[in-house]
Amino acid sequence: MSQLPIKIDATQLFYRYFIIPGVTSDWIDSRVVQTLQLEPGSYNFQIASGYYADFTFEVTPEGTINYDEKFNSFLSGRSTSTLKVLGFEVILDARYLSGSGVLLVCPLTNDDWISYQTVRLVPASFYQVQQGSGVVTDLVFKLKLDGTFSYVSSYDRSNGGFLSGNDTGKLEFYGYPILVDARDAIDVQAADTEPAWGLTIQPIWGMPFTQTGVQYADLLPAKGFQLQIKSGIVSQATFDLSTDGTFSFNSNLPLQLNTFNGLKLLKATGALPH
Repeated sequence: MSQLPIKIDATQLFYRYFIIPGVTSDWIDSRVVQTLQLEPGSYNFQIASGYYADFTFEVTPEGTINYDEKFNSFLSGRSTSTLKVLGFEVILDARYLSGSGVLLVCPLTNDDWISYQTVRLVPASFYQVQQGSGVVTDLVFKLKLDGTFSYVSSYDRSNGGFLSGNDTGKLEFYGYPILVDARDAIDVQAADTEPAWGLTIQPIWGMPFTQTGVQYADLLPAKGFQLQIKSGIVSQATFDLSTDGTFSFNSNLPLQLNTFNGLKLLKATGALPH
């Protein structure tokens, strides 16, 4: 079957890269219009590792683009040789969170952290984010075909959760707050002469290292947060945060979970193993 030259214009989207499964063997640059040799047939559009956008497009034997009318609001180029993937203009607001905000899970750079930004995204059912490099949060949200967000109702702030913006075009990440007190884990005598002692929570990108040993954090549900009490050395003191706001950790660790003025307080009661 003959291949036909088809242009894919995804330059307006937030994503730096995309894949046409079965055609491109690796991610290709979305910041320039791509010309691909495609056989007649139906194709998906991949925006992140492991999942596709919620639309398909067709290449006709005549070398033109076709797609379902329900995609008209975010695609253009029907009956031409150029598919324009416009997406929807939406807002992601992560200003409540600690660190630098969130990353959409896709090939990225450190310039792609979002604190508050208007972006163009395509509809997809399995969006996830990172709050720290290498740790994907335990939440999934959807951008529907009408350009509004959707997520499990228990995640909503109105139900005691950590998100806001269901059925709107603005998604707000509130997270769950926690106060961490690692003062009893710090070598006080060494800290007087070695400023390397302090506290930060890994792997939250942009989280400050405080020399007080006490730190407030607002976190999205994820597994594998770690306490770092000395520069360059991450302890084995890890904790998880579930989607219902429950903090948990290995009971063999010198950690206690209490409350302080209604706020969850994670307190180190002794030296933290490295």
